[in-house]
Amino acid sequence: MENPGEKSIKVLAIDGGGIRGIIPAVILRELQKRIGRDLWQTFDLIAGTSTGGIIALGIGTQGNTGAPYSPSQLVDLYVQNGPAIFRKNFFTPARQLILPKYSPDALDATLTKFFQDTELQAALTPLLISSYDLQGQLPFFFKSHRIAADPSYNWKVTEVARATSAAPTFFPPFHLTRGNQDYALVDGGVFVNNPSMAAYAEARTLYPDAAQMLIVSVGTGDRQDQIRYASAKGWGLLGWAKQIVPVLMDSVSEAVDFELNSLPGCTYYRLQVPWEKLERASSDMDDVTPENLANLQSVANDYVTSIAGLLDKICAELKEGRGSDMPGIGRKQS
Repeated sequence: MENPGEKSIKVLAIDGGGIRGIIPAVILRELQKRIGRDLWQTFDLIAGTSTGGIIALGIGTQGNTGAPYSPSQLVDLYVQNGPAIFRKNFFTPARQLILPKYSPDALDATLTKFFQDTELQAALTPLLISSYDLQGQLPFFFKSHRIAADPSYNWKVTEVARATSAAPTFFPPFHLTRGNQDYALVDGGVFVNNPSMAAYAEARTLYPDAAQMLIVSVGTGDRQDQIRYASAKGWGLLGWAKQIVPVLMDSVSEAVDFELNSLPGCTYYRLQVPWEKLERASSDMDDVTPENLANLQSVANDYVTSIAGLLDKICAELKEGRGSDMPGIGRKQS
Protein backbone atom coordinates (compact mmCIF):
# COMPACT_ATOMS: atom_id res chain seq x y z
CA MET A 1 0.00 0.00 0.00
CA GLU A 2 1.24 3.49 -0.84
CA ASN A 3 2.48 5.65 2.02
CA PRO A 4 0.50 8.93 1.83
CA GLY A 5 3.66 10.91 2.65
CA GLU A 6 5.78 9.18 0.03
CA LYS A 7 6.17 10.61 -3.45
CA SER A 8 5.93 8.34 -6.46
CA ILE A 9 8.65 8.14 -9.10
CA LYS A 10 7.48 9.90 -12.27
CA VAL A 11 8.42 8.53 -15.70
CA LEU A 12 7.69 10.02 -19.12
CA ALA A 13 7.97 7.84 -22.24
CA ILE A 14 7.56 9.11 -25.82
CA ASP A 15 6.95 6.89 -28.86
CA GLY A 16 8.55 6.95 -32.27
CA GLY A 17 6.65 7.81 -35.43
CA GLY A 18 8.51 10.25 -37.68
CA ILE A 19 6.66 13.46 -38.51
CA ARG A 20 3.81 12.26 -36.30
CA GLY A 21 6.02 13.47 -33.44
CA ILE A 22 3.89 16.58 -33.78
CA ILE A 23 1.19 14.74 -31.81
CA PRO A 24 3.16 14.02 -28.62
CA ALA A 25 4.71 17.49 -28.78
CA VAL A 26 1.22 19.02 -28.71
CA ILE A 27 0.11 16.72 -25.87
CA LEU A 28 3.24 17.57 -23.86
CA ARG A 29 2.62 21.26 -24.47
CA GLU A 30 -0.73 20.87 -22.73
CA LEU A 31 0.75 18.85 -19.86
CA GLN A 32 3.44 21.45 -19.24
CA LYS A 33 0.88 24.26 -19.35
CA ARG A 34 -1.35 22.52 -16.80
CA ILE A 35 1.50 21.54 -14.47
CA GLY A 36 3.02 25.04 -14.55
CA ARG A 37 6.69 24.09 -14.82
CA ASP A 38 9.15 22.49 -17.21
CA LEU A 39 8.72 18.77 -17.74
CA TRP A 40 12.29 17.96 -16.69
CA GLN A 41 11.36 19.36 -13.26
CA THR A 42 8.43 16.95 -13.06
CA PHE A 43 9.81 13.60 -14.22
CA ASP A 44 12.49 11.45 -12.57
CA LEU A 45 13.22 9.80 -15.92
CA ILE A 46 12.37 10.75 -19.50
CA ALA A 47 12.63 8.07 -22.20
CA GLY A 48 12.20 8.35 -25.94
CA THR A 49 12.52 6.39 -29.14
CA SER A 50 13.16 7.83 -32.61
CA THR A 51 11.14 11.03 -32.97
CA GLY A 52 10.25 10.59 -29.30
CA GLY A 53 13.96 10.44 -28.53
CA ILE A 54 14.47 13.80 -30.23
CA ILE A 55 11.61 15.27 -28.18
CA ALA A 56 13.08 13.80 -24.97
CA LEU A 57 16.46 15.35 -25.77
CA GLY A 58 14.78 18.66 -26.55
CA ILE A 59 12.86 18.95 -23.28
CA GLY A 60 15.51 17.20 -21.17
CA THR A 61 18.83 18.83 -22.08
CA GLN A 62 20.26 22.33 -22.28
CA GLY A 63 20.33 22.27 -26.09
CA ASN A 64 18.49 25.58 -26.42
CA THR A 65 21.53 27.79 -25.68
CA GLY A 66 21.72 26.60 -22.09
CA ALA A 67 18.03 25.89 -21.56
CA PRO A 68 15.60 23.14 -22.60
CA TYR A 69 13.25 23.53 -25.54
CA SER A 70 9.58 23.89 -24.77
CA PRO A 71 7.11 21.46 -26.38
CA SER A 72 5.77 24.41 -28.41
CA GLN A 73 9.22 25.00 -29.88
CA LEU A 74 9.42 21.31 -30.78
CA VAL A 75 6.10 21.52 -32.63
CA ASP A 76 7.70 24.32 -34.65
CA LEU A 77 10.78 22.15 -35.25
CA TYR A 78 8.63 19.55 -37.01
CA VAL A 79 6.49 22.00 -38.96
CA GLN A 80 9.40 24.13 -40.15
CA ASN A 81 11.99 21.41 -40.81
CA GLY A 82 9.93 18.32 -41.61
CA PRO A 83 9.51 19.18 -45.31
CA ALA A 84 13.30 19.38 -45.75
CA ILE A 85 14.02 16.21 -43.73
CA PHE A 86 11.48 14.16 -45.70
CA ARG A 87 11.88 15.87 -49.07
CA LYS A 88 10.67 13.77 -51.99
CA ASN A 89 11.37 14.24 -55.67
CA PHE A 90 10.87 12.47 -58.97
CA PHE A 91 13.64 9.97 -58.16
CA THR A 92 12.45 9.00 -54.65
CA PRO A 93 10.40 5.91 -55.68
CA ALA A 94 13.34 4.48 -57.61
CA ARG A 95 15.89 5.45 -54.96
CA GLN A 96 14.11 3.61 -52.15
CA LEU A 97 14.36 0.30 -54.03
CA ILE A 98 18.14 0.21 -53.62
CA LEU A 99 19.00 2.94 -51.09
CA PRO A 100 17.52 4.53 -47.97
CA LYS A 101 14.53 6.60 -49.00
CA TYR A 102 16.10 9.85 -47.76
CA SER A 103 19.55 11.34 -47.47
CA PRO A 104 20.37 12.13 -43.83
CA ASP A 105 21.84 15.53 -44.74
CA ALA A 106 18.76 17.62 -43.93
CA LEU A 107 18.16 15.69 -40.69
CA ASP A 108 21.80 16.19 -39.67
CA ALA A 109 21.59 19.91 -40.46
CA THR A 110 18.41 20.31 -38.43
CA LEU A 111 19.82 18.48 -35.42
CA THR A 112 23.01 20.54 -35.57
CA LYS A 113 21.03 23.78 -35.77
CA PHE A 114 18.90 22.87 -32.77
CA PHE A 115 21.37 21.14 -30.47
CA GLN A 116 24.72 22.57 -31.64
CA ASP A 117 27.53 21.16 -29.46
CA THR A 118 25.35 20.17 -26.51
CA GLU A 119 26.45 16.95 -24.84
CA LEU A 120 24.37 14.29 -23.14
CA GLN A 121 25.94 15.23 -19.81
CA ALA A 122 23.85 18.40 -20.06
CA ALA A 123 20.76 16.37 -19.18
CA LEU A 124 18.55 18.10 -16.65
CA THR A 125 16.95 14.85 -15.50
CA PRO A 126 17.91 11.22 -16.27
CA LEU A 127 17.35 10.42 -19.96
CA LEU A 128 16.98 7.02 -21.63
CA ILE A 129 17.22 7.12 -25.43
CA SER A 130 16.92 3.88 -27.40
CA SER A 131 18.73 2.63 -30.47
CA TYR A 132 19.73 -0.77 -31.84
CA ASP A 133 23.28 -1.86 -32.74
CA LEU A 134 23.36 -3.88 -35.94
CA GLN A 135 26.97 -4.97 -35.42
CA GLY A 136 26.42 -6.31 -31.93
CA GLN A 137 22.81 -7.37 -32.65
CA LEU A 138 21.84 -5.85 -29.31
CA PRO A 139 19.68 -3.02 -27.99
CA PHE A 140 21.73 0.11 -27.32
CA PHE A 141 20.51 2.63 -24.75
CA PHE A 142 21.99 6.08 -24.26
CA LYS A 143 21.76 6.81 -20.51
CA SER A 144 22.65 10.29 -19.32
CA HIS A 145 22.79 9.15 -15.69
CA ARG A 146 25.54 6.67 -16.53
CA ILE A 147 28.00 9.44 -17.43
CA ALA A 148 28.90 10.35 -13.83
CA ALA A 149 30.39 6.88 -13.29
CA ASP A 150 31.67 6.47 -16.86
CA PRO A 151 32.60 9.78 -18.58
CA SER A 152 33.39 7.92 -21.80
CA TYR A 153 29.67 7.29 -22.10
CA ASN A 154 29.07 10.97 -22.87
CA TRP A 155 28.08 11.76 -26.48
CA LYS A 156 26.98 14.78 -28.42
CA VAL A 157 23.21 15.17 -28.38
CA THR A 158 23.23 15.37 -32.19
CA GLU A 159 24.80 11.90 -32.30
CA VAL A 160 22.25 10.47 -29.89
CA ALA A 161 19.37 12.04 -31.83
CA ARG A 162 20.70 10.79 -35.16
CA ALA A 163 21.16 7.25 -33.84
CA THR A 164 17.69 6.93 -32.31
CA SER A 165 15.99 8.26 -35.46
CA ALA A 166 17.78 6.16 -38.11
CA ALA A 167 14.63 4.33 -39.20
CA PRO A 168 15.46 1.37 -41.50
CA THR A 169 14.52 1.96 -45.15
CA PHE A 170 14.09 5.70 -44.42
CA PHE A 171 17.61 6.72 -43.32
CA PRO A 172 20.99 4.94 -43.29
CA PRO A 173 22.33 3.57 -40.00
CA PHE A 174 24.40 5.95 -37.89
CA HIS A 175 28.05 4.99 -37.51
CA LEU A 176 29.08 5.89 -33.95
CA THR A 177 32.76 5.52 -33.12
CA ARG A 178 35.10 6.52 -30.31
CA GLY A 179 38.43 4.87 -29.69
CA ASN A 180 37.83 1.12 -29.99
CA GLN A 181 34.05 1.58 -29.75
CA ASP A 182 32.29 0.99 -33.06
CA TYR A 183 28.52 0.81 -33.53
CA ALA A 184 26.11 0.71 -36.48
CA LEU A 185 22.97 2.15 -34.90
CA VAL A 186 19.40 2.23 -36.16
CA ASP A 187 16.06 3.45 -34.84
CA GLY A 188 15.19 1.92 -31.47
CA GLY A 189 11.66 1.48 -32.76
CA VAL A 190 12.66 -1.87 -34.25
CA PHE A 191 12.39 -3.33 -30.75
CA VAL A 192 10.96 -0.69 -28.41
CA ASN A 193 8.86 1.87 -30.28
CA ASN A 194 6.90 2.51 -27.09
CA PRO A 195 9.78 2.83 -24.60
CA SER A 196 7.58 2.66 -21.51
CA MET A 197 8.57 -0.84 -20.44
CA ALA A 198 12.27 -0.12 -20.95
CA ALA A 199 11.78 3.08 -18.96
CA TYR A 200 10.05 1.17 -16.17
CA ALA A 201 12.95 -1.30 -15.96
CA GLU A 202 15.50 1.52 -15.92
CA ALA A 203 13.58 3.45 -13.28
CA ARG A 204 13.48 0.35 -11.09
CA THR A 205 17.28 0.19 -11.34
CA LEU A 206 17.72 3.91 -10.68
CA TYR A 207 15.24 4.02 -7.81
CA PRO A 208 15.22 0.52 -6.30
CA ASP A 209 13.45 1.61 -3.12
CA ALA A 210 10.53 3.29 -4.90
CA ALA A 211 7.23 1.88 -3.71
CA GLN A 212 5.13 3.57 -6.37
CA MET A 213 5.75 4.50 -9.97
CA LEU A 214 3.71 6.72 -12.27
CA ILE A 215 4.31 6.31 -16.02
CA VAL A 216 2.93 8.72 -18.60
CA SER A 217 3.30 7.22 -22.07
CA VAL A 218 2.66 9.51 -25.05
CA GLY A 219 2.06 8.02 -28.49
CA THR A 220 2.19 9.35 -32.04
CA GLY A 221 -1.27 8.12 -33.05
CA ASP A 222 -2.70 4.64 -33.40
CA ARG A 223 -2.36 3.42 -36.98
CA GLN A 224 -5.10 1.23 -38.37
CA ASP A 225 -3.41 -0.11 -41.48
CA GLN A 226 -5.11 -3.43 -42.01
CA ILE A 227 -3.11 -5.83 -44.14
CA ARG A 228 -5.31 -8.55 -45.53
CA TYR A 229 -4.16 -12.06 -46.32
CA ALA A 230 -4.96 -11.61 -50.00
CA SER A 231 -2.48 -8.73 -50.14
CA ALA A 232 0.31 -10.16 -47.98
CA LYS A 233 0.37 -13.78 -49.17
CA GLY A 234 2.38 -12.94 -52.27
CA TRP A 235 4.84 -10.51 -50.73
CA GLY A 236 8.57 -11.12 -51.11
CA LEU A 237 11.42 -8.86 -50.06
CA LEU A 238 10.14 -5.81 -51.93
CA GLY A 239 6.57 -6.20 -50.70
CA TRP A 240 7.58 -6.59 -47.06
CA ALA A 241 10.19 -3.84 -47.25
CA LYS A 242 7.42 -1.26 -47.59
CA GLN A 243 5.44 -2.56 -44.60
CA ILE A 244 7.79 -4.20 -42.13
CA VAL A 245 8.86 -1.04 -40.25
CA PRO A 246 5.33 0.13 -39.30
CA VAL A 247 4.27 -3.46 -38.56
CA LEU A 248 7.18 -3.92 -36.14
CA MET A 249 6.70 -0.54 -34.48
CA ASP A 250 2.96 -0.94 -33.96
CA SER A 251 3.15 -4.48 -32.62
CA VAL A 252 5.78 -3.78 -29.96
CA SER A 253 3.91 -0.67 -28.78
CA GLU A 254 0.67 -2.57 -28.20
CA ALA A 255 2.45 -5.35 -26.31
CA VAL A 256 3.87 -2.80 -23.86
CA ASP A 257 0.40 -1.46 -23.07
CA PHE A 258 -0.72 -4.92 -22.01
CA GLU A 259 2.38 -5.56 -19.87
CA LEU A 260 2.43 -2.29 -17.96
CA ASN A 261 -1.26 -2.38 -17.14
CA SER A 262 -0.58 -5.62 -15.26
CA LEU A 263 2.27 -4.49 -12.99
CA PRO A 264 1.63 -3.94 -9.26
CA GLY A 265 2.80 -0.64 -7.79
CA CYS A 266 2.69 1.00 -11.20
CA THR A 267 0.14 3.51 -12.47
CA TYR A 268 0.25 3.62 -16.26
CA TYR A 269 -1.38 6.34 -18.34
CA ARG A 270 -1.32 5.87 -22.11
CA LEU A 271 -2.04 9.05 -24.10
CA GLN A 272 -2.64 7.84 -27.64
CA VAL A 273 -4.84 9.31 -30.37
CA PRO A 274 -7.14 6.43 -31.41
CA TRP A 275 -7.10 5.38 -35.04
CA GLU A 276 -10.59 6.68 -35.80
CA LYS A 277 -9.50 10.19 -34.71
CA LEU A 278 -6.24 9.96 -36.66
CA GLU A 279 -8.10 9.25 -39.90
CA ARG A 280 -8.10 12.80 -41.19
CA ALA A 281 -4.30 12.93 -40.85
CA SER A 282 -1.94 10.55 -42.60
CA SER A 283 -0.54 7.65 -40.60
CA ASP A 284 2.64 7.75 -42.71
CA MET A 285 5.86 8.65 -40.91
CA ASP A 286 6.98 10.95 -43.71
CA ASP A 287 3.92 12.78 -45.01
CA VAL A 288 5.04 16.41 -44.76
CA THR A 289 2.51 18.05 -47.04
CA PRO A 290 1.20 21.36 -45.64
CA GLU A 291 -2.24 19.78 -45.30
CA ASN A 292 -0.97 16.88 -43.21
CA LEU A 293 1.20 19.07 -40.98
CA ALA A 294 -1.90 21.15 -40.22
CA ASN A 295 -4.06 18.05 -39.76
CA LEU A 296 -1.64 16.44 -37.30
CA GLN A 297 -1.78 19.56 -35.14
CA SER A 298 -5.56 19.71 -35.40
CA VAL A 299 -5.94 16.01 -34.50
CA ALA A 300 -3.66 16.44 -31.48
CA ASN A 301 -5.47 19.56 -30.28
CA ASP A 302 -8.85 17.84 -30.60
CA TYR A 303 -7.56 14.82 -28.69
CA VAL A 304 -6.25 17.03 -25.87
CA THR A 305 -9.69 18.65 -25.61
CA SER A 306 -11.44 15.27 -25.59
CA ILE A 307 -9.39 13.96 -22.63
CA ALA A 308 -9.55 17.07 -20.46
CA GLY A 309 -10.79 15.09 -17.47
CA LEU A 310 -8.01 12.51 -17.76
CA LEU A 311 -5.41 15.26 -18.07
CA ASP A 312 -6.77 16.89 -14.93
CA LYS A 313 -6.28 13.62 -13.08
CA ILE A 314 -2.77 13.03 -14.43
CA CYS A 315 -1.59 16.58 -13.77
CA ALA A 316 -2.93 16.48 -10.21
CA GLU A 317 -0.60 13.52 -9.61
CA LEU A 318 2.32 15.19 -11.40
CA LYS A 319 2.15 18.54 -9.62
CA GLU A 320 4.04 17.25 -6.60
CA GLY A 321 7.09 16.99 -8.89
CA ARG A 322 9.84 14.45 -8.87
CA GLY A 323 9.76 11.68 -6.36
CA SER A 324 13.52 11.63 -5.94
CA ASP A 325 16.49 13.97 -6.21
CA MET A 326 19.27 12.76 -8.50
CA PRO A 327 22.60 14.35 -7.52
CA GLY A 328 24.91 15.51 -10.31
CA ILE A 329 22.09 15.88 -12.85
CA GLY A 330 21.61 19.11 -14.70
CA ARG A 331 25.05 20.62 -14.16
CA LYS A 332 26.13 23.26 -16.62
CA GLN A 333 28.73 22.36 -19.20
CA SER A 334 32.10 24.00 -18.81
